[in-house]
Amino acid sequence: MNGRATRWFLGAGLLLAAGVVAAQPMGGPMGGAPMGRGMGVPMGRWWERPKVVEQLNLTADQTQRLEAITLDQARTMVDLKGAVEKAEIELRAASDAEPFNARRVRDAFGVLIQARTKLETQRFEMLLKTREVLTADQWRTLRDLLRERRMEKGKGGPPAGEDPGRGPGGWDE
Repeated sequence: MNGRATRWFLGAGLLLAAGVVAAQPMGGPMGGAPMGRGMGVPMGRWWERPKVVEQLNLTADQTQRLEAITLDQARTMVDLKGAVEKAEIELRAASDAEPFNARRVRDAFGVLIQARTKLETQRFEMLLKTREVLTADQWRTLRDLLRERRMEKGKGGPPAGEDPGRGPGGWDE
């Protein structure tokens, strides 16, 4: 195969890989299920649901602390989500650029992975802060409630990338 054909096949392969990465739903660092779902808790504003508050026996102080955590984290999450979107755009641009530069595409891919990892790390930290607010019994009950809700909806859990705190089977219906 001549050099031009090799470059063409390499370029096509990298474009395909970049497209697959860019098409992945947000979630874990590699686009899978969000971190935290592995800990078995919803990611929505579950503490605002009266039934959940009653079943967990949440105090007003706990509710205020959960609200404060969410507000504080939301500001950071907006920036991190923006960084992921920007990195996806840069990866697409690098993949489409002529002349094709595989190193630039690899670098852009590395930036995207780092941005996704930072976002998921922040989500995980938020989950840890949430866990610190709850007692051990409340934590177990919350996990049990989520499991029951998923089973009621006929789903063992939401598909990869779907926010378990929103939409069908989630807490915010």
